[in-house]
Amino acid sequence: MQSEGTPFLTIKPSGASWPSVEEMECAREVQMRLLRRSIPALNTLQYGGCYLPAQSIGGDYYDFIHLGLGRVGIALGDISGKGVPAAIMMASLQAILRSHSASLSHDIARLLRLVNRLFCECTAETNFATLFLGEYDDATRVLRYANCGHPPPLVIRRNLHIDRLESTGTVLGIFRDWNCSLSEITLACGDTLLMFTDGVTEAENSLAEEFGEKRLLELVDRCRHLTVSELVHEAAAALRSFSGQHLRDDATLLVARCMESS
Repeated sequence: MQSEGTPFLTIKPSGASWPSVEEMECAREVQMRLLRRSIPALNTLQYGGCYLPAQSIGGDYYDFIHLGLGRVGIALGDISGKGVPAAIMMASLQAILRSHSASLSHDIARLLRLVNRLFCECTAETNFATLFLGEYDDATRVLRYANCGHPPPLVIRRNLHIDRLESTGTVLGIFRDWNCSLSEITLACGDTLLMFTDGVTEAENSLAEEFGEKRLLELVDRCRHLTVSELVHEAAAALRSFSGQHLRDDATLLVARCMESS
């Protein structure tokens, strides 16, 4: 029996001021439709996440792409800036990736070179994006990935050892002559994969203290008995509580937990 995909949370920001509430709400709804609401079910991985924009719309991007034969593409990106300009760039990056996703499992590096070239052509020279792009194989539990200047995702092993999925290339959209390398990691039953944008760890409280990686790991440790969906809810609530409901940057957290094959 396959596990059901965990829905993603989309949490409205509070305290934001907009030139036109109606227009920004419409833009928010359009952006939310661009972000996938359903995710492919896997036998060996349960996953979910939350997206908390600093304004009504933002520049964080995530996607889970069904590749067939028990394989799923995982994308998490962060566009420079926030608000409307970042949201437009996010939509451009999403369109580029989705339109060429058929080649994801064949040549990730080639796909990313194409993504970078097209992204350079449709964005200003000062704009860029970080991106983590991987392919998870449900049969082998192997995650092949490229990390393009994105905060390293964390693999928390069952024995609490932590592996960091460091950068394999630089950010997208700045250098036309661009390349990256690939890496891979095998997940075991009980391992937890955390993927996040810097808006999560750099969220600040009223004392200008950052939420930080340590608080994030402590939260995951406290919630290890919860389901992935429950853990995501706890993380979203903790970020909002810590930041006093005012995030200075878009924040996205994806959580995946490896389990026994059913």
